[in-house]
Amino acid sequence: MDCLFNPTSAIPDLLGAYLKLGPLNQTRKPAMASPETMLNKQLVLSRRQAEEMTRGLIGTLSQVSPPEALALCVEALNEHLIRYPSCKAIMWQERTAVTLLRKRRAYRDHQALQSALRESLALIGYVDPVKGCGIRVLSIDGGGTRGVVPLQVLQLLEAQTGKKIHQLFDYICGVSTGAVLAFMLGLTHFSLEECADMYRRFGSEVFRQNPLVGTMKMGWSHSYYNTETWEKILREKLGSRVLIKTAGDELSPKVSAVSAVVNWGTSPKAFVFRNYNHKPGSLSRYAGGSACQMWQAVRASSAAPGYFQEFPIESDIHQDGGIILNNPCALAVHESRLLWPNQPFQCVLSLGTGRFDNAKRGPTTSTSLRAKISNLISSATDTEGVHTLLDELLAPDVYFRFNPMLSALVSLDESRPQALDQLQRDNQVYLERNRPKLARLCLVLGAERSAASRTKDWMSERAWEMKQRWV
Repeated sequence: MDCLFNPTSAIPDLLGAYLKLGPLNQTRKPAMASPETMLNKQLVLSRRQAEEMTRGLIGTLSQVSPPEALALCVEALNEHLIRYPSCKAIMWQERTAVTLLRKRRAYRDHQALQSALRESLALIGYVDPVKGCGIRVLSIDGGGTRGVVPLQVLQLLEAQTGKKIHQLFDYICGVSTGAVLAFMLGLTHFSLEECADMYRRFGSEVFRQNPLVGTMKMGWSHSYYNTETWEKILREKLGSRVLIKTAGDELSPKVSAVSAVVNWGTSPKAFVFRNYNHKPGSLSRYAGGSACQMWQAVRASSAAPGYFQEFPIESDIHQDGGIILNNPCALAVHESRLLWPNQPFQCVLSLGTGRFDNAKRGPTTSTSLRAKISNLISSATDTEGVHTLLDELLAPDVYFRFNPMLSALVSLDESRPQALDQLQRDNQVYLERNRPKLARLCLVLGAERSAASRTKDWMSERAWEMKQRWV
């Protein structure tokens, strides 16, 4: 009868007694295990076991009240969700988001607990309201050392608004060199001067190579430059912190980097490294994840073929996201729309790294093989097609694009000081010509959320909590 009414506990006890591993009957309720014990009990769990452990951690969360013990419990829950991301659906079924929000409000003075609770909410796909009157998006193109071009625009924005970049935007997305800027400004909160120093290191340490050595390296590793030097700089600047854990910082916006996975089928597929998750039922068109380390995400997004070695993560092989999405602005709009489906766009800022169009036309009737290959690469990395589309879809006072025309072709690995100085002069002339547009952008970004809007957010959050309680 005990086996019929209590199969979960009685049947293992019966088997244990038969195998002389324990008594026949253990009808008393076992003591609640600590979160650390529950996590370390098994390294690999089946889906059912992972869901049962999730419910156990949720039960512990609801019972614990001291801040220190609660912080440990929440951190254990976070580690479990990172390991088994599909369990976030159980969190919504058990209405855990409401519990986490209430505890976040109740323990405002405990910074460590607040950080862990924000991370938990990000793991299950909950997002806070936007900072301004609508969603504010920043997208940065790829372009190697030409990343100094968007850096100049961002310096003007900070100077005219009096705010840091991570304070101005709700969502920041970048590819290749844009991913470097997105992570340094959005997640690690480096200053623009430190970012400029980073690009100077590109020229002096990364993009300096003996031609003979580089040619030999191309033969055996398919990379002209020293990939290990680039990885060392990324580890030093960004560190090994897991992406989703940056969500614990209240000041950090939602940030993403785009790479191209080249071993999924016959064509490369976009992959989005996120510091957030989408809630169950809110599916992105793009594959992605939040469990990688920060330096790994940027390393994967900047693995330009021929320049650096491709980057394997588990069973996936990543290359530079610029080979399929060198302008990630449309992706950023899609992702931010999933995060805040009921909010309008206040500002979508897209920053290019400069373009060059040689208008000379020769008398020849056919193109050389080199020209054919160059045209193919230019077509694959074109950024203006996305700009044309968004310029048609979004209002002029919402969508802004800055991408200067350059006086000379500048390669991704340009390291000559005179060439980089000319690049900055071209951009300065372009920005002077577009000063009214830049002033209009600053006015749009400066519009703060009104008291009525904040009250509406508060009422919507309370209404959402009530709905979750009674669903």
